[in-house]
This record gives sequence, structure tokens and C-alpha cells, in this order.
Amino acid sequence: MQDAATPSWVNPAFLLITGGRTWTGPDLSAMARSLPDGPLSADGKDLPRLIASLLAAWNRQVPLALLRGGLPAPDVVEATGQTLLLETSGTTGTPKRIARSFDDVLRGITGTRGGDGGIWLLTYDACGFAGLQVLLTVMAGGGRLLADPMADAASLARLAVTGGASHISATPSFWRVLLLSGAAPPLARITLGGEAVDQPLLDALTRRFPGVPIRCIYASTELGRLFTVADGREGFPVAWLSQPPDKISFRIQNDLLEARVDSVWHDTGDLVEIDRDRVLFRGRNDLVVNVGGAKVNPVLAERRLLALPGVTDAVVYGVPNPITGAILAADIIAPDWQMDEGWRMLATQAVADLPPPARPRRLRLVEALPLSAAGKKRRIAEEA
Repeated sequence: MQDAATPSWVNPAFLLITGGRTWTGPDLSAMARSLPDGPLSADGKDLPRLIASLLAAWNRQVPLALLRGGLPAPDVVEATGQTLLLETSGTTGTPKRIARSFDDVLRGITGTRGGDGGIWLLTYDACGFAGLQVLLTVMAGGGRLLADPMADAASLARLAVTGGASHISATPSFWRVLLLSGAAPPLARITLGGEAVDQPLLDALTRRFPGVPIRCIYASTELGRLFTVADGREGFPVAWLSQPPDKISFRIQNDLLEARVDSVWHDTGDLVEIDRDRVLFRGRNDLVVNVGGAKVNPVLAERRLLALPGVTDAVVYGVPNPITGAILAADIIAPDWQMDEGWRMLATQAVADLPPPARPRRLRLVEALPLSAAGKKRRIAEEA
């Protein structure tokens, strides 16, 4: 893949496998040369064109807008040079566009000039920060990327098996779908990110894939990759608050995690609490629901439900209510509960010690949870 249209950081062994076709370096380089001059834009549904756009943007030193559908393509691109315009996921609100230098996004991604870069499954939207990190990692490492941008999580789990995926980076929600499916691809590394990770999920992955290293990556579109935890435990060590593992410092202000990047403190928007020697994530601040004037974190009830025997996944979210403004609802995946009439009592007892506004008032069993293009749970607002 080494020609005039190929950046030096791209490994020539990189292959893209999508849509029943294998795309080689020369294929993608030729497409890059055919793209129009000036600022570029691409979306994650057309991966060959996205990769070609990345190659062209790097070599021509022009901006590239990565589109996810939440925002229109910019009419005028004020950014110049090798700049990537990324959209935040908009999981709980309006997406924002963030300008990041190409070099900054590449920071921390290391490639090799030889050897096997592994077989990776793309579970994220390639135009989001997490998906872009996977894409650039495989391009730099000379791996093979299995991708089907239109597939749901269950279909991607099957693709992991048929394609022989050795590396998967995905949200906890995706990993729960894979575990529920019974799929067991020949994994060499497991990576989680994008949502808070709980200990039962980490333990379940260890049982399904014994001996496979598990990493939890904490990152954001705005701040980039902040840290990685690889000790098999949820959260991160309290000691990192006083002795940061890298150049980025952390502190807790009003139950929110803040990160010091480039000498500036940033509110990450993540609610955390200290539990003995760990700092545990308790959901996003923008997920808080106002129930009759009480601000409620739905993740508190969600974690109680996830810890119940037989529950493979659950989501708690707010729905409109004419009296309190909103109430909490819970959708639960628990195949073994379908024939147990006492399941509702089990769920109710699991949250009984929470304040009344924090207890889900509507409970229902479902076969699947809707995931966003970013692989995260959708916090659906419906009429109660």
C-alpha cells in the first residue's frame, strides 16, 4: 500500500473486508486519488470511501468532516490543514462537532511494519471517536478489518465467529449481546469502552474467554483517550487521583470526574463514587431524570437489576408522566424469567432500598435492547 497516496503510518498489509469484498491498499489508494479537491466529508456507511478520504485528507493536508447523521455536513469548513471534524454521539442530547488535529487523533496509536495485525471486528460507527480509533489502529498495525456498517449487534456477533475475529473493541452493551448469543470467536484481546463497565460483565467475559486479556478504555471525543484499566476490576484505582498513571490528572468535584488535559481542567460529565480502593462510574450526568422535582440517576436501579441472577441486560430510563413530569421505566432481558411469574417481585425487591423516585415504576421483559450506532443503550423516552 506504499505509494504516493499512502501515509507513512499506514501498514501495507492492511485489508478491509466488507460487503462481500476484500479491499487492498492499492484499491483504497486509487479511490483516494479520485476524490475531489478541497475539504472532504464521509460517513461510516461507506467504509472504503471513508478510508480513502482519510488517506486523501492526510496527504493533501485538508480538513475531513466525519458525518454520523446527527448534524448536517458543514457548508463552510473554517478549519485548515490535517483536521478531523468529529461529531459527539448525541446519545442523550444534541450532538456537537469537535475539531481535532489528525496528529492528535493518531497519538497513542502504534503500528508495525511486519507480522500479523490480527483480525478485528468493527462494532462502532467508524466516524465516531471509538470507531475511528479502531480503524486507525488496524490500518497502522496491518490487520484485517471485518465490517458490516448496517448490521445489528447480534449479526456482528455471528460475523465475529464466521470471520475468526481475534480482536473486538466494543461497548458493554455489545458484549452482553455477544454473551447472550453464545458466540465464542477465537479472541486474543477484549476491549470495552463507551459505557460504564460493571463487575458481573467483566466476570462473565473472563468465564467465556479464560486467559484472554481484557482492557477497559476511558476516552471521549472531546478529550481523546484518557486511560486504560487492565486489572479485571470495574472502575479505576483511587490511587490514580493522587498519582496519575500518565500525564493526565483526575479529581472529583460534586460527584463528577474531572480530567486535567493540557493544563486545563475539564468536566467529563461522568458521575463517580469512591468504593474502598476504586473509583466507580455511576453513569452520565446528562442521564439524570427529574422525577417530581427529585434528580434521579437511572444507572443506580439499572446496576441493581443487572446484578440479579438470570438478567443478561437491562436499561432504565425516564418516560413522561402527567403527575410527576417523569417516572423511571426498566426494560429487562432475562430469558429464564419468561416462565417465572415472580420475576416482577424480584425486580421490585432489588431496588426497594432506593429512594422512591429512583425505583422504576414500569417494568417489562424484552428480547433485545435497542442500541445506537455507537453501540450504546438508547435511553428511550415514551409515553407512560
